[in-house]
Amino acid sequence: MNLASAFSSEEQNLFNPAYVGTILYHAIRECQTKNSKGLHCSLPYLLVPLALSNRYSQILPKHITTPLAGWFSDNEGTLVGFPSSVNAFIDITNTALYFLLNNGAIILEADGFLNIVDDRLAKNPSKVKNNSEFKHGFQSAGFLGRWFSCAGSAEVIYSQLGVTP
Repeated sequence: MNLASAFSSEEQNLFNPAYVGTILYHAIRECQTKNSKGLHCSLPYLLVPLALSNRYSQILPKHITTPLAGWFSDNEGTLVGFPSSVNAFIDITNTALYFLLNNGAIILEADGFLNIVDDRLAKNPSKVKNNSEFKHGFQSAGFLGRWFSCAGSAEVIYSQLGVTP
């Protein structure tokens, strides 16, 4: 599924690379607070739809100690179709990652982990504070970065969410 067929032009504009890149940047930064290796390069493909889709972000747990498998089991009905959402967000995630990598905001290490070397983005940008939707996605991404850092390997996370790479 490509971007043009999955989203209207208005939705495509909302998911521009700078916006989604800011969300990803925050998730990577928050992941690095718990795991110095950073965020595995495959996890943004799960993180973006979880953070930016109200359907999923509204049901995220409150604590990073919540086991992923238990959360998935408790929310299995809401998460039906999540693998399709991941596929719908692939182009959006790719362009955001390219934007961040191309601008030197993040680096991809040889071991497959994304890191922030020079933390240039404000911890709480004014655009985030002044927009409730942006703030919700930003906070959800930060939570997901911390949660994924404690949840095990990328393969385990994909498996528990029912997504095949």
